[in-house]
Amino acid sequence: MRLLLVEDEGPKSEKITSCLVDVFPGIDINLARSVRSALKKLDLVQYDLVVLDMSLPTFDISEDEHGGRPQGFGGVEVMRDMVNYEMITPVIVVTAYEYFSVDSDEDLAHGKESTLIELKCELGDEFPEIFIELIKYDTFTDEWQTQLVESIMAIEGLF
Repeated sequence: MRLLLVEDEGPKSEKITSCLVDVFPGIDINLARSVRSALKKLDLVQYDLVVLDMSLPTFDISEDEHGGRPQGFGGVEVMRDMVNYEMITPVIVVTAYEYFSVDSDEDLAHGKESTLIELKCELGDEFPEIFIELIKYDTFTDEWQTQLVESIMAIEGLF
């Protein structure tokens, strides 16, 4: 299985990678750390699955750069481009946030906060072709790992 992990935080990406390698020993994981690098990799390689953070910088962050304006819904931008360019690859969103401030997305109410449940419904409505699951990442429990593995195992045709 070839997987694209889109995550800008090092410790979180390491935990997700470790979980996946332990359960799926032959997995091939590529890492993207921003919206732009994710879109570039998706354009070049056919992936079986995308594990996507919701809050991402526009560009990769280096020692000399800050990565551009942070996007609370950078993951939505990635999914919109995937659908627009007919990259129909399953997406599982893994986020550490419980609420998302909505103040720039035209499709959602200005100044509103979305809960994870609301966001999951909105993602399912907007991206029925690719959205699989929204998982709350938590450094204090392993529940997210169980949910991630079960979500991957449930994807028809992946194995």
